[in-house]
Amino acid sequence: MKVFLRQTFLLGRFHANPWRMFPFDDPHGEWPPSPWRLLRAILARSHQVEREHDVQCQPWRESLVRAFCTSTFCWCLPSFSWRGPGLRQYQPATFGWARPNRTERKYQPTLIRDNFWIVGNSVTDPSVVWWILDGEEWSDHVLDQLDASLERMTYFGRAEAITEIQRVGKLPKDVQVNCVLEQNSSLNSVPVLAPTVDATLEQVQVVTDDPSAKNSTVPPGAHWMYTKRPIRPPMKLQKSTSTERKSTQLIQFAVGSRVSPIKKSVVVLTQRFRGRVIRKFLGGSWQQANVAQRQAVRLLAGKEADGSHLLDSRHPHARFGVLFDTETNRAARLFVWRDQPFTAEENRAILNAAERELELAFGREGSRGPWTIRLVPLDSQVQAPSGFDGQRHHHWQTATFYVPPRHMYNRKGRVKQGESPKEQIRMELVRQGYDVANLAISLDDQTTEWVQVHRPRHVRRYQEEPRNNERRGFQVSLKFDKPVSGPIFLGHSSHFGLGLFIPVNPS
Repeated sequence: MKVFLRQTFLLGRFHANPWRMFPFDDPHGEWPPSPWRLLRAILARSHQVEREHDVQCQPWRESLVRAFCTSTFCWCLPSFSWRGPGLRQYQPATFGWARPNRTERKYQPTLIRDNFWIVGNSVTDPSVVWWILDGEEWSDHVLDQLDASLERMTYFGRAEAITEIQRVGKLPKDVQVNCVLEQNSSLNSVPVLAPTVDATLEQVQVVTDDPSAKNSTVPPGAHWMYTKRPIRPPMKLQKSTSTERKSTQLIQFAVGSRVSPIKKSVVVLTQRFRGRVIRKFLGGSWQQANVAQRQAVRLLAGKEADGSHLLDSRHPHARFGVLFDTETNRAARLFVWRDQPFTAEENRAILNAAERELELAFGREGSRGPWTIRLVPLDSQVQAPSGFDGQRHHHWQTATFYVPPRHMYNRKGRVKQGESPKEQIRMELVRQGYDVANLAISLDDQTTEWVQVHRPRHVRRYQEEPRNNERRGFQVSLKFDKPVSGPIFLGHSSHFGLGLFIPVNPS
């Protein structure tokens, strides 16, 4: 007669290794679950039945072993099962003196690898394993005792593999056998430990430290059989229900970090993010891109195909910056802004660049430092920050330090004629089309700070170029005669977050 068992793994994982297989050297993992393991688990639960009901189960165990060993095995395995990556953790092992001083006794840890199989998908493919046993020794009395033992089984394999298993009268119509146990190995087959036809109860219940099993790769009363695992079908890719983001001039990200970036080093963060955006857009580095690719990314990179500055006095390329919370002085948002809206390809590259954390270290990209930040994209419905919303204001002040784009001191340390910070600010505003006839500029000389600035790659190559990337930054206030709209970016590295002006007390 045929016996059908329905087994589910409540956590969706089956934790086990084949008999006496070292976890770090296990090439296959135990899948499907071995009949040898199932028989031993049933016998273990039979002792619980014996204690609870004060009955003698020894004759029944011998009958169960005989029925089990003379049966053939096959399974219906979840189609989307696959071997998990494995977990590694330290667990206590031997108890002894702690090194190096040996002043106390405690458990010495050892590294354990926990191999497991992911048992199907809980939504489209439930984690159900169907056992089909076919034998002539299954009597009603044996089946009753089998049900009692299966009812008390709580885990299968290691204790992490929480399970429920029960006998059912028949298989559902949609269940078909997809894994059969065979005597001989073949291409792509895997070993499965099963009891021999003449295995005895004493052999099946042998412990691993027993002399008869201790030095053997196969326990007494068992042998290796083979099976081919079902081929996992290709995943059906679901069409994305998300729509393309609307064309926009401003893309914002919430900044999450344990250690917040500081204003004086904001360029380190923005230039690193900008470089990643360019690589995402090109699918590689700038140096490996062809002329057409470089031309397509010019409004993100801010340079022509030959590497020279973008030949446009209006500075139409993207600006990267960071907004800081006025109360906590922590970085709150990273933004990318441009006069003209971003294309769908540019939008996608900017969002993809934020998928991986950014390092705060001053080293090169990819050097994993201890502190990182996470960028979370904000929906286009999130309100634009003050200064980016198109509103007009009279009074503007620096949110990040303003750095004069040209050297303001001569060799004697005096300010050059026509090159003072106020004069450079006025000239920049004129080039950007602002009316500066009655503009009042206030410069706070008491709050100057040495800030990090952006130095292009081709500039850093020259040995005679100073290697110091810091320049003096100023806090500046602008008061226009007529209200103007923003955003306003002025000075050195204004495309990397410096020289950002925001309205004062916007209404």
